[in-house]
Amino acid sequence: MSSTAEGERSLRNISGEYKEFFTRIMESNDKQRVRFMLFFYDWINDFTEEVLDENEKAFIFRTVFAIAKRLLDSKLDGGRLVKIEEIVNSLRSLNGDKEALFIAEYLKLQLFEDCRIDSENPDWSLVDKYLNHWAEASKGEEVAITYYRRDDKGEIVVDKERITEAGPPFFKHCSAECVEWFYSMELKPIDYDQNSLMELDRVIDTYWPKERFRDVDIEDEENPYSTILLRLMLMTGSYLGEVLIRNLGGIWDRAEDSGWHIRLKEERINVFNIAKESFQNSPKFYETFRLAQEIKK
Repeated sequence: MSSTAEGERSLRNISGEYKEFFTRIMESNDKQRVRFMLFFYDWINDFTEEVLDENEKAFIFRTVFAIAKRLLDSKLDGGRLVKIEEIVNSLRSLNGDKEALFIAEYLKLQLFEDCRIDSENPDWSLVDKYLNHWAEASKGEEVAITYYRRDDKGEIVVDKERITEAGPPFFKHCSAECVEWFYSMELKPIDYDQNSLMELDRVIDTYWPKERFRDVDIEDEENPYSTILLRLMLMTGSYLGEVLIRNLGGIWDRAEDSGWHIRLKEERINVFNIAKESFQNSPKFYETFRLAQEIKK
């Protein structure tokens, strides 16, 4: 089957899921949730009209739909959903749809990972801190991602470790984003065990249009696919790194000649190169884990 045909089939499948979800929200008679759903409906339509490639349309549709569904099915009240809508709308107006999508993904992760909005005791003060920050930040043309946390006294402070530079705290956050990605896409949940890497391989091998990204240079800022590839490399490479740490005792290490990698005994495992290879050619996450097991022996 051609790449275009696969993209068209993927779009049809996602559209069917979306219609079912759209109908459920409309029938709820919750005015603020209906408004939020309609906003995302318009966003998907506007966004997909900008591109011609069916695979990219399917990727955009799935990603925006996943954000809307995750937020609408959460414990967020109508007022906070309206605020998120206003943030995204402001980002779209000033920075375009791609930047708005990037920020919406991070905001969603902050709410679920940092604020635990689906737990028994969500940190609503932290939720509002994030929403107030983004409401102000979204008005400017330069948008910097900021993270918050609770300090030892329970006060909300800026989490400087996650915003100063790439490193273990940032990679841990990216790996959590990978887990959230699987949850949002309603794929089989992953939980940092070795079998989850088999599932990651399966998903990439089944759904990912490798030929579209095979020759993409992640440093080419003019190519929209480079941003997508870089983001997925960070998510899945970080996830692989965390699996190696939790199961085999690896550690994050940095070398001048190869950047950040996982060190296991005296061996270096460049998890981000493995992620790049997996998206451009064939997935190698589980194979990497098995090779790392041999190093560990």
